[in-house]
Amino acid sequence: MKSKISMLIIEDDKYTRLNLRELLNPYGVLDEASNSEEAKEKLKKITYDIVLTDIEIKEETGLDLIPLIVRKGSHCIVVSSFESDEIIEKAYQLGASHYLSKFDLKKQLPVYIQKFLLHKNARLDKFLEEDFITKDPDSLYALKELLQFNLKNQCLFITGPSGTGKSLLGKLIHEITHPESPLIHLNCSEVSESLLESELFGHEKGAFTGADYKKEGKLKQANGGTLFLDEVATMPLSMQQKLLKALDEKTFYPVGSTTPIKSEFTLISATCEDIKDKIGKRLFREDLYYRLNGFNFYLKPISQRIEDIEPLIKYFQRKASRRFVIRPEALDELKRYSWPGNIRELRKICDQFSQVPGGIIDLNALNKLIPLEFRSQDSNLETWSDQVKEKGLKLLIQEIERRAVEDSMKRNNGKVTACIKELKISSSAFYRILQENKLNF
Repeated sequence: MKSKISMLIIEDDKYTRLNLRELLNPYGVLDEASNSEEAKEKLKKITYDIVLTDIEIKEETGLDLIPLIVRKGSHCIVVSSFESDEIIEKAYQLGASHYLSKFDLKKQLPVYIQKFLLHKNARLDKFLEEDFITKDPDSLYALKELLQFNLKNQCLFITGPSGTGKSLLGKLIHEITHPESPLIHLNCSEVSESLLESELFGHEKGAFTGADYKKEGKLKQANGGTLFLDEVATMPLSMQQKLLKALDEKTFYPVGSTTPIKSEFTLISATCEDIKDKIGKRLFREDLYYRLNGFNFYLKPISQRIEDIEPLIKYFQRKASRRFVIRPEALDELKRYSWPGNIRELRKICDQFSQVPGGIIDLNALNKLIPLEFRSQDSNLETWSDQVKEKGLKLLIQEIERRAVEDSMKRNNGKVTACIKELKISSSAFYRILQENKLNF
């Protein structure tokens, strides 16, 4: 895969700029700055993949620009005729990735640009082979398009149904943008409203009842790396306002503290909910949504990626401790199934396939694991009428409730609060279904 990257050349000598442009033209889109002020203005407005800067610029030393370049999340390459050990050491200490001599650019510079490209491309290829199995052309195109951008210290908003791989995509982006920095994960749906502020911002000892020690928040832990806010749409409105302020100012206060803390990181947010619907119902702040939504990525459910069913099953077959074989008619049925739990559900079913006596998955074996009424996408009255005649309405409703709760618990790893939200039922209704069906999690 070929990638185009954005680059800024900071150099006051016209002929050196021309030389660099000739060398770099094949790799992407180029911009230039002939002095430090022009460079600062461009860096304020644009995030470049790579910035190349000289050390000796008219108004000030290029060393002074390196911290700004690094804070913007760009890969910094110093190109200089200075050979002083002191200056070279200082450049690396300030965050430069490479220090190259102007006298050997034609040979050396393309090597480091290609290394930068290879890192991005190789990680994507590995991701598609080992983590995110897809042959869907839309998904592949969208992934490759996303990685054309420098996402370091930017915001990415990932949407899509539960079980489609949002956490996997977040991990990929982190490994490409911050390969040696921390990835800090927080599932907002798993933390109570009273504790969420402390989880995000941290707290001082004695800040509230039970605060027996000083706690470092996720925002501080993520400094220089990536913060992944999963299920961000469940965040309470009061916390949304505080998060927005912290993101805008890149500064926050731990609970009980008057000392501000600065932190800069790549922010990845994810949700399986209809965020526009929540905004319309005033359950999610529109201004926070636009702050989080710097780049947007939608992960399609596998019901819209039918061509992925077979390669995914083969992938899980290879991972299973005990091999199994799927008959063609059973595979056809699996392709017709709606997969409400997406890849998470498919992985679970493949685990069950590996335990089937005889190791052959035919229609009979499939029907025991996924009964026909749940596989069928035909919801016409005649189909329901046949099932009511066979089982009776009460038993059919009980069976549907049981299956829905079982599937939801599997998808949400037994987390009751997430299941209740997903099923859109009350907690009393949820526990009634558990009791009636003698379900134990």
